[in-house]
Amino acid sequence: MSLATVLFPAKRRRPLWLYLAPPVLSLLLLAHIHSFHIPSTLLPYNSKSPTNGHNRNHPSAASHLESKPVQYFWKSLQTALYAAEPALSSPLRATLGPPLSKDELDASPSSTSITNSTPRRNLIALDDASSELLTARHASFVASIKSTLSKKLPVWKGTRGVVMTAGGGYLGTALTSILMLRRSGSRLPVHLFLDTRAERAAAAEFCDDVLPRMAVECLVMEDLLLASNTNATIKHFQYKVLSILLSPFQQTLYLDSDAWPVHDPEPLFTSEPFTSHGLVTWPDFWLETASPNYYRIANPALPPPRPLTRRSSESGILLYDKATHADDLLLLATYYNWFGPDCFYPLLSQGAPGEGDKETFLHAALALSQPFWDVRTPVTVLGRWINGTFETATMRQADPAEDFRLFNATASRDHAREDPDESKRRAAKTFFIHHNLFKLDVSAVGAASDPMFRLDAEGRAGRLWGPGGGGQLIEDSGFDVERRMWDVVLAAMDCGSASQVSDDRCGRLVRWYEAVFGEAPPLGSAAAVWS
Repeated sequence: MSLATVLFPAKRRRPLWLYLAPPVLSLLLLAHIHSFHIPSTLLPYNSKSPTNGHNRNHPSAASHLESKPVQYFWKSLQTALYAAEPALSSPLRATLGPPLSKDELDASPSSTSITNSTPRRNLIALDDASSELLTARHASFVASIKSTLSKKLPVWKGTRGVVMTAGGGYLGTALTSILMLRRSGSRLPVHLFLDTRAERAAAAEFCDDVLPRMAVECLVMEDLLLASNTNATIKHFQYKVLSILLSPFQQTLYLDSDAWPVHDPEPLFTSEPFTSHGLVTWPDFWLETASPNYYRIANPALPPPRPLTRRSSESGILLYDKATHADDLLLLATYYNWFGPDCFYPLLSQGAPGEGDKETFLHAALALSQPFWDVRTPVTVLGRWINGTFETATMRQADPAEDFRLFNATASRDHAREDPDESKRRAAKTFFIHHNLFKLDVSAVGAASDPMFRLDAEGRAGRLWGPGGGGQLIEDSGFDVERRMWDVVLAAMDCGSASQVSDDRCGRLVRWYEAVFGEAPPLGSAAAVWS
């Protein structure tokens, strides 16, 4: 049985209520965050900005979004998008034949169910007329990109930074990730996108006071629509690509609200593979399952990759350079996401776990024959066994620079699966934590139902990431990464103060921390945490 099967026995499809709940609950959550306090010792940039020159000569990103050049670009983009609308008679769905089986998705080294001689299965019903229409519309949008759109997008040349989205009630989770970004030593500026002005108003204290002292600027997607006076409606699956596209940073590290680096990510911008490829993606657990129809539509001259060429992608972490790709790739990814749920998402995944925006970036590069580096080191998980069940807490992704050094010489080889011979396997060290299975919301963590409080069969408390805190992760990183995370969370919650330690959430966390990590104080005082 594969690791993916053990950890994710069912498809990771969210029930409908999970998509409806965030907009309804977001104002309640933001109201809670509004009263949340971060000690000044955790705001190390009170007197010195961490922006380090990357955008100090530019106005705010909010004014950039409302500027005439951006508004003109936005209207031009919408015109091109709707001119190339797929206009299918019905939504595409993976209904031809049985759904993809676990064997067809299995990327574990021991699996032999899928080989490079296995035909790529097509589950998307698409008649000749619809296929021809889609091919023509796709070609039309690519032509618009090359002729006009890629030349119109305003950027702050020579800048780099981090882009995050935190709408729909994820501001507390994003705050945890920002604190961990700063704890890594990074001084990169951050553009944090919220969905609506109502969310921005509810988070005014954080957006106007706390976050700017950490070089974070809150931006609002709704501002773009209101300023451009258009009838477009931006949906949740479009926020990611639009945030990267419309942030003025020329070089971007995109992070989901629940993802953060273990080390300062700035050196990644000046290292291979980023310097030569301009797009770096990270793998998911599964084999790549795009329909053969997609490849015929996107680039008829490009044959579909072999089944074991690469794994599917996860889009919670991306590195992107608008200069290397002249925005062509990002604009095509925007097209794929704009018409994603009823067209390109099914074409690119065919009902595989996590179907959504995750395949759009890499496949846009393939369609345009643009360079990219898909990290070869497989994604792994951290978690623990509780009463016979493995509870996964987080995914971890590799250092792309080390990954490139390990695999560049064999870059053309298939890499969806590791070598069955364990002695021949190579893997880069962990660089990113994607805490997607337990959203660590610093404004809400500590509830009695939180998974770290679950006891084992002997009634003992344990680490959320499992015994030894990830084992090799500590040795590779040079410090206890999980403990550092909890140190930052406890300091941000001010759980060391007499007024807070009796609080239910703080009390639970402090008692659990002492039981798991010992009664020693956290790794340095609050001030030293940032040294």
